[in-house]
Amino acid sequence: MLSYFKSRNFEIDFVSEYFTGRWNETDIKAFEQSDLANNTYVIKKKPSKKNILYYLLFYKLPNFFYQNKAWFFPLQFPELVTLRFKRAFKKILKNNDYDYIFINYASWATLVEHNPLTGKAITVIDTHDFTTAQYQIKNDIGQSFKEEIRRISLFDIALAISVEEQYVFSQFCKTKVVLAPMMLDQPENFHTVKEKSFDLIYVASDNIHNQKAASWFFSHVYPLLPTSVQICIIGQINEHLSIKAPNIVSVNFAEDLSTYYQNAKVALCPMLTGTGTKIKVVEALSYGLPIVCNTRGIDGLINKTDNGCLVSDDHIEFGHNIMKLLTDEAEYKKQAENALNAFNMNYEKERCYEHLDTVFQIV
Repeated sequence: MLSYFKSRNFEIDFVSEYFTGRWNETDIKAFEQSDLANNTYVIKKKPSKKNILYYLLFYKLPNFFYQNKAWFFPLQFPELVTLRFKRAFKKILKNNDYDYIFINYASWATLVEHNPLTGKAITVIDTHDFTTAQYQIKNDIGQSFKEEIRRISLFDIALAISVEEQYVFSQFCKTKVVLAPMMLDQPENFHTVKEKSFDLIYVASDNIHNQKAASWFFSHVYPLLPTSVQICIIGQINEHLSIKAPNIVSVNFAEDLSTYYQNAKVALCPMLTGTGTKIKVVEALSYGLPIVCNTRGIDGLINKTDNGCLVSDDHIEFGHNIMKLLTDEAEYKKQAENALNAFNMNYEKERCYEHLDTVFQIV
């Protein structure tokens, strides 16, 4: 989104939170030099604990009640805004006049609630995820959903990353809900590698959904595959995998994924749980890679069929789909073309930018 705003000559003030955003001083300096924003504010939502009395009296205790976490008034929704952060945010608004105020995630929505300093700015929330579904085990679903809809309704415009979330939010929110899918550049020269190093590529970070997915795949599907099938696993999910085999290459961190995608034939997305569009799926589509996934793998995709994905929740059929793509050249070519067409129609950056132009009233 920052790249989009810069391409449209917006003047951008970027605000983040030090601990939640996992910033350090090197990160801040690098971001400031990236030219993605005109001004950068990285705020700490809590003071230092060096003066423990000050910390308890002027941060911990007031914030305990502000965030509605007292036992007699629980909030069934994740709240990231603290009193200290809100005061700092108001100070920024007071010193500037904005046309748009753009907030990421409903957990930060209260920054604009009862805030007269927003002035005449159009407020926009980029939801990213259906938070109630993400926290359904921890929170009361009814209360969480009610709070999420209330927060989204505080804004003039809500951006939803998936068609499912656009549908749900638009049914209950007074806000204008717009589909804003993932936006990626089409990779350059991705057909130049003729001899692929890997049959399968599996990209996954370290979260509970990916842990469940990886466990299912390596327990139920992997034993069905020939040992000649070469698999590349990229990401922190490797820290949770005990399996070691000659046909598996593990890469904990890759600075640039393009080389790996270009050297793979088929992408895997064995997701059993989770919400929103799967980043790994759209990335694979951009390289024209067919994808073998479960039903959760196509969540958020605008077109559910003829999109380059072979879908099954049955482990035997999942394995068959993999081998079909690796052994049937005509089927592989068909799904590769479908993948690239799905990407170009729905997720290619410039095409998405044109859609956003209508949202932000750019002629």
